[in-house]
Amino acid sequence: MSTTGAAFSVRFLRNGDQVVIVRNIVNRKDSGLALFQVVDPERGTIAPNWDATNLPEGAEKEAVLDAQPIIRLGVRSAYKYPAEIKSVTWYYNKALKFNLRGAEWVTAEADAENLDAQKFQARINGANYELKIVGNLASKKNVANRQISYDVNYACNGMTDTVKGSVDVLIQAAGSNSHMLQISATNVELDDKTPSSTLTAVGMYGTEYVKIGQDGDYTIKWYQDGVERNGTTADTLVVDRDMVTGGSLFIAKLFLKDSAVAQDSQRINDIADEYQIMATPTNAGANWIGVNHNATYNLSILKNGKDYAGGNVTYTWDVYNAMGVKKPDGQKEPTGTGSLVTVLTDYAKVGTGDDAYYADCDVQVTAEIQ
Repeated sequence: MSTTGAAFSVRFLRNGDQVVIVRNIVNRKDSGLALFQVVDPERGTIAPNWDATNLPEGAEKEAVLDAQPIIRLGVRSAYKYPAEIKSVTWYYNKALKFNLRGAEWVTAEADAENLDAQKFQARINGANYELKIVGNLASKKNVANRQISYDVNYACNGMTDTVKGSVDVLIQAAGSNSHMLQISATNVELDDKTPSSTLTAVGMYGTEYVKIGQDGDYTIKWYQDGVERNGTTADTLVVDRDMVTGGSLFIAKLFLKDSAVAQDSQRINDIADEYQIMATPTNAGANWIGVNHNATYNLSILKNGKDYAGGNVTYTWDVYNAMGVKKPDGQKEPTGTGSLVTVLTDYAKVGTGDDAYYADCDVQVTAEIQ
């Protein structure tokens, strides 16, 4: 009997029959970053700062440039067919217009109906298309999550198609006693050429970064597929292929004097494993969650890039919200079993009461192959 796993996100990642859009968030040095900003609504202080426009040359400007997130999109075929991106249309409020010049960063054209347009730059970096945020999306007036969308036109195995996706920029108001944790990853997929990924947990208290495990009161605990990784208490965790069978979901929890105050999650897949779990939407509108709209996926197995036609396969799966909280709340058993995955609207809810909001979900699947 063999066991394999996979982790996929509902709404921003669409796994079709052949093609997967791979998204990484990095900085100019290819270090992993998280898409979030915290704003103090009284003072207007924003962290991290992404706007280097009026800064003089020096260490402060370099730090801001290092903090600017780059959304990197690539494409691969689950069946190992040649695949390439032909074009990408980016959206923030409305379509952003770029006159792309290869690997050179180009600022979006000014738009009187979209005053934030010139906070974005784009380029083609080899086989990847990239969007860089060069201005602050948070402000004293804007303390709600924002969304960047994209249409990816690709060619694969003699056919062309367009896949739509989106990514949330988490924006929160920072109170004097609010904590936040975000995980960044150098890459979300492992293979023979990229055998590891470095996860980094970044904690904040208000708009200030906290020191984790440096003779302070803050500590970190890491969890893999719901199980605590004993002895991993640093703010970084290196994930290699030996740790991941197919795919895993990693959760970091921030503790203040032994009390959990914040957490976040990140999925990592090993796409070079012999067995791969594929999650295919049941229809064209089944790969997203909305109000009164559930997402549904059919699970299947690939072996060495081909459809598996062997013995019986038993699936179990868990759904986690954007903060890494397993759904339904408090349930110890798997969220579901079987080859049909149903992600309910309520699973996307983060928090309670007036502070609650809806965001992407992660699904962790385990398959036992007889």
